[in-house]
Amino acid sequence: MTNFSAITPERALVKTLLSSGYYARHCLDQHDYLPWLNVTAVLAAQQAATLALSAVGDLIPEQSGATEILLRATSPARLPPPYTLSLSTANRRAFDGLVTARNAFMHPRARPWHITALTLSRGLPVICNAVRHLVIIQPAVPDMITPSDVTIIETQIADIEALAVFLRDD
Repeated sequence: MTNFSAITPERALVKTLLSSGYYARHCLDQHDYLPWLNVTAVLAAQQAATLALSAVGDLIPEQSGATEILLRATSPARLPPPYTLSLSTANRRAFDGLVTARNAFMHPRARPWHITALTLSRGLPVICNAVRHLVIIQPAVPDMITPSDVTIIETQIADIEALAVFLRDD
């Protein structure tokens, strides 16, 4: 019988962002990577918010959606300042656009999947800023992420943000 070893939530976030960064670097040449970029980027935001909320003892309900988890991180009652995530209405809409596209891909309805460059160019920076704030700039516990993993995360975020800028300016 094969035994699989557990992966820590922190390491899972790093692995997710490695995938997101890869897809961001290659999706313009391999369009079938776009849905996976979207899926992994939304997952990274969920993972970062969950790490921060869990660090302060917030009990996230089972079956919570991506937007619900991110919104919990914006609540000072759940994630106290200075750890609280700032999320404007426009940024929430941008994130929701990615969640909608992710849901359409993950729960297919026998129709073609699509996402616009505008949706990606608006939503990806929101995810990058959320991850950066929650686990690098203002982590709820010191050294939540190891210094070597911070470097990996920052590199992947830079690649994702570069794609968003390219799509915005295109």
